[in-house]
Amino acid sequence: MARGVGICRACAGQDPKAAEAEFLARLAELGATLLEPGWLGSKKRHRVRCAQGHDCNPWPSSISRGRGVCRTCARSDTGTAEAAFRARLAELDATLLEDRWLGAGKPHRVRCPEGHIWSPRPKNLHKEGSGCRGCAGRDPKVAEAEFRARLAQLGATLLEPTWLGTSTPHRARCAQGHDCAPRPSGVRSGEGICATCAGKVWDVLYVIADEWGELVKVGITSGDPRPRLARHRRDLGLGQVVRLITGLPDGVAREIERQVLAELEAAGVWPVWGKETFYGPRALNRMLDLIDHHPAVRQASQDEPGQLVQS
Repeated sequence: MARGVGICRACAGQDPKAAEAEFLARLAELGATLLEPGWLGSKKRHRVRCAQGHDCNPWPSSISRGRGVCRTCARSDTGTAEAAFRARLAELDATLLEDRWLGAGKPHRVRCPEGHIWSPRPKNLHKEGSGCRGCAGRDPKVAEAEFRARLAQLGATLLEPTWLGTSTPHRARCAQGHDCAPRPSGVRSGEGICATCAGKVWDVLYVIADEWGELVKVGITSGDPRPRLARHRRDLGLGQVVRLITGLPDGVAREIERQVLAELEAAGVWPVWGKETFYGPRALNRMLDLIDHHPAVRQASQDEPGQLVQS
């Protein structure tokens, strides 16, 4: 017997009777009807009528791998896919700019009701919600323009020289003269731009971990840290407080958090959950080294020793 060849044709899917029986069972499971008078082999197309009444020609070998029987029902039929795409655009009140059908997997230029141009793939449009990147805030140019307009509306000044992306904090100065760092995505969802004006002074820095010290998180909060720590303990299982520094000067906690995250990124240590939760002692050691040697933390621990909590 040749190396790598099994001894059972049925187990290997090569037995004609077993393959036919599996094919017929799968058709029955899907409510489809075989139209062929006899078995043609696992690698030959068989005429079939699906449960919706569409005539189709699946391969038994494809059916055995879990694929469906009907291209029309799966929207891979050209006519059906185009009709579904046009119907979806009509639902979105969007206008197709292409003069012909390019295929379900090809981008098609479309104009949304707000005038944004984007190029969805018909096969993916049903997964994309409203579809338009500009309306969804995912188009960089549109997102930047909206962010700048919102800052101007609030009397704030953008201090960043370049656009950093919707999820990255941008240095700004609010109408009251406070330096702040709002995320464009947060501003778009209705958040304010200035934590100081909102009463969030971010004067607490913490590092927490799970009971094994494997999953670690750095974070900041304002005032009493107990509600925030309790939520992390409940939602993430991070109940071990490794560092807790309270009463930091305005802006220092956020500054340290940013330095920690930047240092971890530069060292090739990437978060495993959100942007502040990491895995392993390497991440924890780097966090603590930077935090413990920061002048503001050293001063806080000297002024009020109870402020610095160590595990």
